[in-house]
Amino acid sequence: MSKNKKVLFVLWVTLFLNVLVSSIKIIVGLLTGIGSILADGYHSLADASSNVIGLFTMKIAQKPIDEDHAYGHQRYETLATLFIVALLTYLGIEVIFNSIESFRNPLFNRPEPLTLLLIMFTFGVNIFVATYEGIAGRKLKSTLLVADAKHTLSDIYISGGVLINLILITFFNAPLWLDAVTSMLVALLIFKTAYGIFKESSHELTDAIAIEPQLITDIVLKNPNVYSIHKIRSRKSGSQVFIDFHVKSDPNMPLVDAHNLSHDLEDNLRTEFGDDLGVIVHVEPEGYSYKKRD
Repeated sequence: MSKNKKVLFVLWVTLFLNVLVSSIKIIVGLLTGIGSILADGYHSLADASSNVIGLFTMKIAQKPIDEDHAYGHQRYETLATLFIVALLTYLGIEVIFNSIESFRNPLFNRPEPLTLLLIMFTFGVNIFVATYEGIAGRKLKSTLLVADAKHTLSDIYISGGVLINLILITFFNAPLWLDAVTSMLVALLIFKTAYGIFKESSHELTDAIAIEPQLITDIVLKNPNVYSIHKIRSRKSGSQVFIDFHVKSDPNMPLVDAHNLSHDLEDNLRTEFGDDLGVIVHVEPEGYSYKKRD
């Protein structure tokens, strides 16, 4: 099985488990009227959404270049993330309104043992997903899986807080408004997640710098045939990064050697930043300035 197929398998497994977890939480939250569980269920949808984005990236965004998409289809991933941002924002607003209503008119039913068992089960599944995806990501050297595993860790902390909240209300007679407060906090975390996704997507859409120029400079100047480097640019498109820059070299260098120099620099940069890196090198003769013709 190829690396891509293994990554896809892991994403499908984690997607199924995340959908299972979010479904249990949302159904339990709706049936019991416990706002913190419902809010936690909505937040778990973010994990499932990140899996969908991953699958979208692996399938559609990595389609080969065609006549209409000279740089590939990676930007479709960005369109998918914007949809996720809109969904999370809506769910966050829904949780806020439900929390306010819970303050005014508490409909909280103290959880039954089965409810606590279900939440503990989902908590265990979250731990398994983060561990499984993290191990698979490191083994397959997939930054997508490793990043997604880190995102799932945030859901573990939230689920743990909700579980503690239920235990305090059920066994220690904590005030019922604690549930509404917990829901509010979860809503803020949902908004934070949405903002993080939007911020990353907006950087890509506005062609923000993807790699610090100094990092590129340090690698390029290690080549003894490069005298200097300037006009460094980089941008991100989905899972790919494109960079271009100018280097000055020996004006008497044969064209074949200049060509080989470009490929050497490309190979060095791909070794550092990954094989998916797109590199364009413009070689200029030292001491010569191009003058436009009339």
